[in-house]
Amino acid sequence: MNAIVRAPFVSSTREVLGALIRSLPLGFRRTLAPFLVSRMLIVLLFAGIPLLQSGLAAHWGASDTMSLRLSPGALADGFAGVAIGNDSSFYYEIASKGYEHRSFDTSKAANWAFFPLHPLLWRAAAALTGEWLWSGVIMANVMAMVAFCLLWELARRLTDSEQVADNTVLFASFWPSAYFMMLPHTEALFLMLVTASFLAALSRRPWLASIIGGFAGAARANGIFLAPAMLVGRWLRGERRAAELASLLPIGVGLAIFMAYLWAITGNPLAFKDIQVAWGRSFHLPWQALMNVINRPLKIAYPWNPVLIHFGTTVLALCSVVTCWRKGWRELAVFTSLTLLAPLSTGTLISMTRYVGAAPGVFLALAVWTERRPRFGQLWLAISVCCLTLLCILFTLHINIGGA
Repeated sequence: MNAIVRAPFVSSTREVLGALIRSLPLGFRRTLAPFLVSRMLIVLLFAGIPLLQSGLAAHWGASDTMSLRLSPGALADGFAGVAIGNDSSFYYEIASKGYEHRSFDTSKAANWAFFPLHPLLWRAAAALTGEWLWSGVIMANVMAMVAFCLLWELARRLTDSEQVADNTVLFASFWPSAYFMMLPHTEALFLMLVTASFLAALSRRPWLASIIGGFAGAARANGIFLAPAMLVGRWLRGERRAAELASLLPIGVGLAIFMAYLWAITGNPLAFKDIQVAWGRSFHLPWQALMNVINRPLKIAYPWNPVLIHFGTTVLALCSVVTCWRKGWRELAVFTSLTLLAPLSTGTLISMTRYVGAAPGVFLALAVWTERRPRFGQLWLAISVCCLTLLCILFTLHINIGGA
């Protein structure tokens, strides 16, 4: 009797759930699994490593009752230990106190190097919730999910293949520096805006693409790279009239407003660039950083610089430029090229994996290569997961190789 009564209820529940799932956008459904699995891996590392670090390793095995417990408190402590530190500490300072108002000088690091859109959004989220940590973490993860959904749609439309789109999101979810997209950093926001801009351009909505690009320029300096990327694409398509090219102007608005603000508070509109010397960055020939690695192949890491990982992702990104150009995705190729050129011109590979991780063309090229050579895709995914795990562990332990 019980089986007879429950069967219709179970069946109707499944039908309702199935209908609910089918009502969700396809990109969201196909993106959700890699997003959740990759986040689970990072959460386990952020929470588990501090438990091992806090004396447990020294006492493990001393008692049969010793155990690890991933409680809500452990999760909270894990995120609290890494969420507001390194770059995010500057964003937190800007969001909570604003930019430093003083005459420009390079005697010490200053928060002028960090662009305003992310801290403005973080401040708005904190104003709604009344707290900072989880507001920033939740905001970053929501934007990361939106970014992956947009990336899936961009890849599907460019390749007309759901499988390629699935692999594009998979490689983005497990990129070696993907843990920054779980924290109050700009990675998730910037990838979301850049991908949305490219998607709008693909939809032949140039003004919308440029307006979104203007917001990207207010999130990071390399948001301005969307302008030459879009210009090359339109020029090669024969869109060369003044009215057509004028639609690119909004891309520079975000950067222009920030420069005007820096001029008012520091006297230097280029303070965001000139302060980089405080972090040891100065102009060098772009191939010098790569040659330093080739000439010293056994030096695999420096402070803030896991050289071997950064070198590998740089070479991968360079190869992706060739693939995107050959496929006719000229905007993606130019954007990736400039994303590489800017940090390479500072003479160091510091943070290169993070920079490359905001270039959609890299993930799309990986997915295209994988379509032809599945074994390559499997190999790269295994390498990427290993690098992600290693950098997460080092970052959680506050070992400064993993912070960049």
